[in-house]
Amino acid sequence: MAEVLLFKPKSECDAEANLRDFVEFAKEKLTTFSSDLDFESDEWDVTAKASLKARNTTLRLRFTCFPSGRGKRDGVPMPEPFKSFAKAYLRNHHALSEAKVGAHTIAALRALAQALQDVEPVASPTMTTLRHFQRASQILTERFQNPDSSLLYLERISQFLAENHLVSTPIVWRKAKPKTWNGMLRVGPEFDALRNARLPSADALSAIAEIFHVAKDPSDIFVTSVCAILSSAPSRINELLHMPFDCEVQTTDTDGQATYGLRWLPSKGGEAQVKWVVYSMASVAQEAVANLRKLSKEARAVALWYEKNPDKLYIPEHLEHLRTKVRLTNPEVCAVVFRDPANIKRDEQRGAAWCATHHIESRWEGGSREQGGCNTVAFADVERAVLALLPSGFPIANKETGLRYSDALCLVLRNEMSAKHTTYRCAFMLVGYDFVRVRLVGTPLIKTIFEKFGYRDANKEPLRLTTHQFRHYLNTIAQMGGLSQLDIAKWSGRAKVAQNAVYDHQSDRDVLAMMRAAIGDEKKMFGPLAHIPKNTLITRDQFASLKVLTAHTTDFGYCIHDFSMLPCQIHRDCLNCDEHLCVKGDQVREQAIRLHRSETTALLDSARKAFGEDEFGANRWVEHQSLTLQRLDQLCAILDDPAVPDGAIIQPTGVISASRLEQARQQREYSGLRVASSPDSTGNQA
Repeated sequence: MAEVLLFKPKSECDAEANLRDFVEFAKEKLTTFSSDLDFESDEWDVTAKASLKARNTTLRLRFTCFPSGRGKRDGVPMPEPFKSFAKAYLRNHHALSEAKVGAHTIAALRALAQALQDVEPVASPTMTTLRHFQRASQILTERFQNPDSSLLYLERISQFLAENHLVSTPIVWRKAKPKTWNGMLRVGPEFDALRNARLPSADALSAIAEIFHVAKDPSDIFVTSVCAILSSAPSRINELLHMPFDCEVQTTDTDGQATYGLRWLPSKGGEAQVKWVVYSMASVAQEAVANLRKLSKEARAVALWYEKNPDKLYIPEHLEHLRTKVRLTNPEVCAVVFRDPANIKRDEQRGAAWCATHHIESRWEGGSREQGGCNTVAFADVERAVLALLPSGFPIANKETGLRYSDALCLVLRNEMSAKHTTYRCAFMLVGYDFVRVRLVGTPLIKTIFEKFGYRDANKEPLRLTTHQFRHYLNTIAQMGGLSQLDIAKWSGRAKVAQNAVYDHQSDRDVLAMMRAAIGDEKKMFGPLAHIPKNTLITRDQFASLKVLTAHTTDFGYCIHDFSMLPCQIHRDCLNCDEHLCVKGDQVREQAIRLHRSETTALLDSARKAFGEDEFGANRWVEHQSLTLQRLDQLCAILDDPAVPDGAIIQPTGVISASRLEQARQQREYSGLRVASSPDSTGNQA
């Protein structure tokens, strides 16, 4: 592991001196992105050193201002000395942080560079003020639809400048705190818009399922098989693309039923696990894995050959005689490099074009063309060019898991997924996330898989799908099915249960349907509504619709009180109300219930102490807190009962709400007690 070096500013020096020392420190002492990095260059290729999960793209850091448009590279270099600071900051930041280097850091630096020019014509980061950072945040907000991440990195730059005495006025700028997602919010257009964006549409799911069964092209088979696996267990696409081919686990459960799972290595702190697939999806997942194994079989064999022969060019057995030749003709080059059937005229042109692309010099041999002469290239040059095509880090495909290319499930021959380019026989690659994303979302030049097969939604609009929508979809289904929060987190490969809330998109309609479905079902509900009267002349669904007209969330569960009839008579005393329902398996609310029980115990002790000291009204608090604690004890007993399944709906029993007359009587008694205890009511006249 590389030694971690920390920049130590001199507080007694001015900001300019510290800036010069910081740039020199990053340039001469840090080795992040390689020890031979050309620090003075305005473009750094950090592909080999950066963490690009399941991406086969090149990562270049360009220290230029914002380009004139998306996809253009006409940005002018950042002004000095800000450019040197940007390089030093980026190198130092990546040395200390495990986060991958991405566009957000560069965007924040570019915005600050532009802000320095817009507010005041200065180019030194030592001159930055709150006005510059405010202008930079405005630039990011105008340029990006979702600037939150870039604004966060801008805040970190401000903090770094202040902490390291690199700014004349050490004041830290803070980004405006965005509106936080409230997991309790389940209604309204804002929630519906978020839900629609995070969940796949029914049309898209149906279409991808149909395409899965009719796909013939390797690219279509690959994309639909990936979607099928993502539909089987909540996963991240980069985890799937780095799965080993020997990933299946088949066993038998305690009931003697066959179970099917996939070995999985979560990418965000989760532990290695087996993700079990539900019975209804097991055959689909098996077929998808079989498809990917078939597609990767030839590529894995080539990768295994290179592991044993790292310095040689792979040549199939029927062409092994070409290895003994010193020079190869263009058709022979084409036969060695590409997999397609032989075509003498086409292979001559294609072989020559490939050699020219890879800067391989050719020479004419054998006299004139009529005498059999032709262009030839050195076998050693062809071998060198092909070996340069091996992936970076070969034979290891994933440093974190130790996965080898020869064991990768999603390995294919180079260009095998392309309909326009010729497939290599001697080079391979891991399919990247961008390949899958483009075929599900599309670009102006590439049709989606839905367009290719002629699928559109009910309104004749194009269908779109993202790989992460499957994860949100399965999590929401698990929430609706009553799976415990711990099980959902483990199934999803999460390190923290609290992260489940972000993936829970149950609407108010879903919650209401869940409540209605439990009515009359003794396996799903505990309480009065678990038993429908025998003389009921309507169906259970109709009875449930009449009984549960609405529902909203509370700190402990759900309230089904109909506020259109009358206001709540016991507001905030939910656990003493028969219109309040709790759901077993909801860990957030279960924790709130247990906390409320401990608080009620303490309150009851205080009330009893006050009652013993003859404090006025203490008897009513003792009575109330005793009843509340009794109900909490009963509720916790049900929650702890292993015979009660997760997802069961619990309703209090024996709750008799006070009528209006009873409330008036109690109020009159209370008023009478107050009068009787007043000094003027003792019979002594003033």
